[in-house]
Amino acid sequence: MRTRRPLLLLALLAALVALAVPATAHTQIQRATPGPGESVGGEVDSVVLDFLDPVVPTPEITVSGPDGAPVAGLQPVEMLADDVAVARFDPLTEAGEYQVDYTFLALDGDQQVSAHTFTFEPDDGLDLAVRPLLAWLVGGVLLVLLVAAVLGRRRSAP
Repeated sequence: MRTRRPLLLLALLAALVALAVPATAHTQIQRATPGPGESVGGEVDSVVLDFLDPVVPTPEITVSGPDGAPVAGLQPVEMLADDVAVARFDPLTEAGEYQVDYTFLALDGDQQVSAHTFTFEPDDGLDLAVRPLLAWLVGGVLLVLLVAAVLGRRRSAP
């Protein structure tokens, strides 16, 4: 009879834990582009949120600029998959910190609200397509100078 009491208590404890787990089951963001705290450059014209679990209905996503106002051209959120949402907008032009606010329903029906920030650092005006060409050009000039220096030393050697 005494061995039944600890087993009964253990079974009761296991049942309580099993019931508590679904109540705390919420989805979350597993990846965001741009991500929290990230510094980005180039053309940034969307925010993509990748959730751990499907979200229904479509989440609400707003993106605010350094001045606190919504970014220009913010379009309604679209779902790329049942767990991936994208908010598109006009390409960013102003440097600074941007805030992404999002609200969604987890599978258990619980509404979740969260946010993160990223920093936009515009490029120095040099077109991204020109950069590799410029690197090759600079490398080529340095190679020609190196060859000329080596040949010049050979000629001047007695």
